[in-house]
Order: sequence, then structure tokens, then C-alpha cells
Amino acid sequence: MRFGGVVGVSPATRALIDLLQRAAASDSTVLLEGETGTGKDVSATAIHEHSARRAGPFIVVDCGAIPAALLESELFGYERGAFTGAVGPRAGAFEAAHGGTIFLDEIGELSLDLQPKILRALESRKVKRVGSNTYAPVDVRVIAATNRSLRDEVKEKRFRSDLYYRLAVLHVRLPPLRKRLEDLPALVEDMLAQLGQADSERAAELRTPEFLGQLASHRWRGNVRQLRNYLERHLALGEAAGAETGDTTLPPPAREREPDALPVGLPLKEAREMWTSRFEARYLDALLTQHGGNVAAAARAAGVHRVHFYRLLWKHGLRAQPGSEPSSEVGESEDE
Repeated sequence: MRFGGVVGVSPATRALIDLLQRAAASDSTVLLEGETGTGKDVSATAIHEHSARRAGPFIVVDCGAIPAALLESELFGYERGAFTGAVGPRAGAFEAAHGGTIFLDEIGELSLDLQPKILRALESRKVKRVGSNTYAPVDVRVIAATNRSLRDEVKEKRFRSDLYYRLAVLHVRLPPLRKRLEDLPALVEDMLAQLGQADSERAAELRTPEFLGQLASHRWRGNVRQLRNYLERHLALGEAAGAETGDTTLPPPAREREPDALPVGLPLKEAREMWTSRFEARYLDALLTQHGGNVAAAARAAGVHRVHFYRLLWKHGLRAQPGSEPSSEVGESEDE
């Protein structure tokens, strides 16, 4: 199932796509909330591209990346002489988005003194450039996004309640990747196509149930963005993808039990293999934790040989694989 760049088959993604489709069919203000990397920018783009304003401009303003002192002029524009360096008039983002959509990313970063001006623009559909005394009408659709909970920000007096309610006409919460792991096959396929690697030799490895099961055993705190970075690095470096630190490496395995969702979008055989691989990774991780990381003790508890246990750990990325596998002759201490 797809809506613009939003892809997946899980119940969470289907519900999200349904909301986005309904948002696109209206002209109401939309507030997108979700963790970093969940695809808020992709969702905003999809809403615009499927709306009646698709032929108009789509203007993005990152409220968290622009210094507070400059953000007002970026949003509303300025007149000549409004401040040092203003040698001529300049239209702001609201005017530039006339007839289309303005996407206010990281809206939670807005300073309290700028919030009333945004509220006024939303309510009156008029903006006043810095250094001007007159308001100009604008015809824009507003989509805002944040990785914070604006409701909590309101409670902490860091965000105006009236602005929050004006933004949250259509409130859409994007699910984290760990809540929709059954979307992994579709996401991997889509990312391979985006990277131009769908037919590459290495891409075949990324489609195997073993690899997908390995991906499913992790929490992905950076969500879809982290997954894409990891896949891109894996395509470039193969097994070396886990050698560096940062969000391009495979994240630590999940230690917290997440609600399981059945991968009903897959054929039975693939779903069974993916589920088995996912179970193995969780079982091994929990067993290691229970035995304080002692591989020999964990292997005894599992009723398997230590060498086989090591191979399972390597398979699921729970241990870095050395140049050669341990064998029964390697004389490794049972008390490691």
C-alpha cells in the first residue's frame, strides 16, 4: 500500500495512509507529530501532491534550523531598510507559498514571541513584512510538523494553547518503525528502488528472510531514516556496515518486549521464516542478558553447543564475527 512516499502493509501504516488521504482531500491545517525519522516530511509532501493545491508551490521552512532572530523575516519577508542589510524588499515563505502549501517543519522550536504572529497569520490569512505597516492577504494551506508532543509543551507553558489548537485541526501521529516491523520488506524494496539498487547483486541479500529477520530484531530509534542510512551503507560496504558507530550501523537489539504484529502482507513461507528469525534474535538476546553476557552459560541453558550458539549470535548481529569461527578445539574458557 502506498500514498506518495509512505509505504507499508501494517495496520498502523494503513491507518496512517487513510488519515493522510483524508487530509489531502481537505484544505484544513494539519499537524504531524512523530519521532525523528518517521517520515513527517514525506507525509507532508504526499498531502500536498494529492491535494487540490498540487499545482501550486510547496514551501518548506525548518523552524529549528533558522536562528530565531531571522525566522520572522524568513516567514513573513521584509521591506527595504527594515534592518541592516535589507537593501531591497523580499517576500517571505508565506507569500512565496501563495496558492500552494507551506510546510512548517519543527514547529515546536518556535520562540514564544513569534508564536502570536504565526497564530495571526493562520487566523487572518494575512501577513505583514518586517518593516511594513500593512498586511497582505495570502492563500496558503499550512502543514506543521514536530517531534515533540505539543500538548505536553502547552502544559509546560512553552507553547501557546491557542496556536496548538489552531494547528491541530487535523492531528496525525506517525507510528515509529518498531511499531510496524511488518512493513520492513516493503520499505527495503522501496529504498532499493530509490537508491537505484533494485537489480544489483548485493540487493538480493537484503531481501532474504534472514536479513529481514535481523532488521526486525532491532528497535530503530532513528526510524525509517536510520533504516535507509543503514541499507545504503550496507550496499556500499557489505559486512563492514557494522564496523562504524553512528546511525548508519545496525542499532542495538530490542531488549523491551514490543507488541507483536503478524506480517500478513507476506506469503506464509516468508512470514514463517521472518518470524522464526525474529524469535531467534529475541531469544538469544534475552538469554545473554539473563546470563550476564556469558556465552558459555547461555549456550548451556539453551541446550546447544557453544560453537553453534556463536554462529547464531553472528547470524543475528549480536556479536561481531571474527576472522575465523571458534571451534571445539579453540580451548575457550567455559567461564568467559
